[in-house]
Amino acid sequence: ISGWVRNNSDGSVEVLAQGTREQLLGLRSRLRQGPRAARVDDVEEFEAKPVSGLNTFRIEGAW
Repeated sequence: ISGWVRNNSDGSVEVLAQGTREQLLGLRSRLRQGPRAARVDDVEEFEAKPVSGLNTFRIEGAW
């Protein structure tokens, strides 16, 4: 999977991810669960055009 994840000032988390269908389905499942200390109220998905040159996954911003 390539892309990024970042925390927004309103407490939400934003993710942009590219990968195979299987990879993205697995990521979706993990996002719906969230980490132990988090509360996931909703997961919204939008399909976007692929971003060329995006070949790593990075965590942006600070907690």
